[in-house]
Amino acid sequence: MVISRQHVHEMIEHARAGFPNEACGLVASTEDRAVKVYCIENSDPSPVFYHMDPQEQLRAIMEIDDAGWDLGAIFHSHTRTSAYPSQTDVGLAHYPDALYIIVSLAAEPDPEIKAFRIKDGGIREAFLEVVE
Repeated sequence: MVISRQHVHEMIEHARAGFPNEACGLVASTEDRAVKVYCIENSDPSPVFYHMDPQEQLRAIMEIDDAGWDLGAIFHSHTRTSAYPSQTDVGLAHYPDALYIIVSLAAEPDPEIKAFRIKDGGIREAFLEVVE
């Protein structure tokens, strides 16, 4: 996925604002290019788990559909571990066509961001091209 530096910044700042709990959201895309980041409240605040606020998530999905965009990625933060999917992340990965982006704050002030495809329990790192 091609994503702008501004979109990456939005995800990182949302993760920092949610610290010490995980933060989460969605990324809309078209033709494998990010077009909008949706920062969604973690309705079950925890440093090791996230649950998107259902109403905010529904509004974002409806806007994505209405605009003719795709659900390009689901993102969340890891507060103390690397940017790699946990077993919990794998178990909750129900959208095999979307990327899973993880923003790790473990190495602050230099956050790590990586993308993955998670399908049928398998994890494969995906290319994330950050552009101006």
